[in-house]
Amino acid sequence: MTQRNSTTMLLGAVAAGLALAACGSPGQPSSASPNAVSGTASTGASGATVTLKDSSTPAKVATATAAADGSYAVDVGGLTAPYAIRAQWKGATGSGRLYSMATGPGTANVNVLTDAAFAAVSASGDSDGEYDGFDGKEGHSAASGFMDVIEQLQTVLKPLFDLYGVTSPLGDDASRERSGLSALLKDVQITISGGTVTVTNRATGGVIFTGPLGDLASGTFTPGNMPAGPGTGTPPAACTSFTYSTWGACQPDGTQTRTVAGSSPAGCTGGSPVLTQACTYVPPPPSACTSFTYSTWGACQPDGTQTRTVLASSPAGCTGGSPVLTQACAYVPPPPPACTYTYSAWSTCSASGTQTRTVLTTSPAGCTGTPVLSQACTPPAANPVTPAMVVSSCTSCHGLTSNTTVFRSGGYAVTGRTASQWLTTVNNMVALGSTLAPGTTAQNYADYLANVP
Repeated sequence: MTQRNSTTMLLGAVAAGLALAACGSPGQPSSASPNAVSGTASTGASGATVTLKDSSTPAKVATATAAADGSYAVDVGGLTAPYAIRAQWKGATGSGRLYSMATGPGTANVNVLTDAAFAAVSASGDSDGEYDGFDGKEGHSAASGFMDVIEQLQTVLKPLFDLYGVTSPLGDDASRERSGLSALLKDVQITISGGTVTVTNRATGGVIFTGPLGDLASGTFTPGNMPAGPGTGTPPAACTSFTYSTWGACQPDGTQTRTVAGSSPAGCTGGSPVLTQACTYVPPPPSACTSFTYSTWGACQPDGTQTRTVLASSPAGCTGGSPVLTQACAYVPPPPPACTYTYSAWSTCSASGTQTRTVLTTSPAGCTGTPVLSQACTPPAANPVTPAMVVSSCTSCHGLTSNTTVFRSGGYAVTGRTASQWLTTVNNMVALGSTLAPGTTAQNYADYLANVP
């Protein structure tokens, strides 16, 4: 399998594979050459391929094969500094890649510490992508960032480096088996995962340092977990007792972890520390909403307010918050609706040519409008009957007093009759021999008699 900086890198295994050998391979430039980049590729495998890319656009590439002890040298004559360096190998335990950088000719080791610095300046920790895209457009800024991280590692790991006599993981001699850097790489283990670098005592499992690559100064260094140092004689006893950090938060996979804060007896190694246990994961409560998107404001209500609703909120999964769902507004009452009417029947057309009616019902409640209560009409023709005609036609049967509309006969009076009633009477009189005036009808007589003053 291919090892990268997201996996655990056993530096002790890397260092153990280094042996005393020649300082270079036949046909390669000497490490002392003024036009060479040289150093030690601490891969733990013999014959690693070291590839160097310069800052030209497009980048130029030079390649060398590391010696058995990891030493290499690449001629950079005609190449443009700074340089990105990659060491690749295949061994009994698999294959892998480590990265480093050089600002110019000189020493540039390739090991897990330089690989961590390279990852820190890579986009999203993608060292492979950073190396593949390396050229003159970003070479100088990347090299500057790389050197800054190397200096930060030298600062945060200073007690450990001092214990092993290490000045710089980039520039110290690591080709000798018992050099300070070689011994350090043998005694510690480094994990780079999720943007966090962790340095662990290989023998005890105790965490020496842990911190984010992007802010190493905020990391935690535990001196009590450092190895005994280089050149230790008698093998230490196995650890039988441990003190631990507090358990970490329960993770979504139902486990929580802790680290070894100390072990006994003093100077012991190994043992079986309990670093993980099952737990019941309780998802954290959702955060309060801080931002909202809303519907448009509704119509202004009679109480002088208008409302709206929340369409979406953020951050995702949040609850609560203080959305603004109401505001004051100036209410303008709507105009009342127009009325609808039901009417009585039209009255008889008057002599003046108008007829009227009345409103029976009005709807809806509170409406306004103007009902149509009169209209023009064609007045009826003038009645041709005159008092003289009535007297002439009725005298043979009755005596008439026209101003009271009372016909007197046989000692009784008839008053207030309707035109219909008078029509019956007039027809009876005609049947008894009365005659009507020429050009008139019984209805004319009935209408006249019903309306006579």
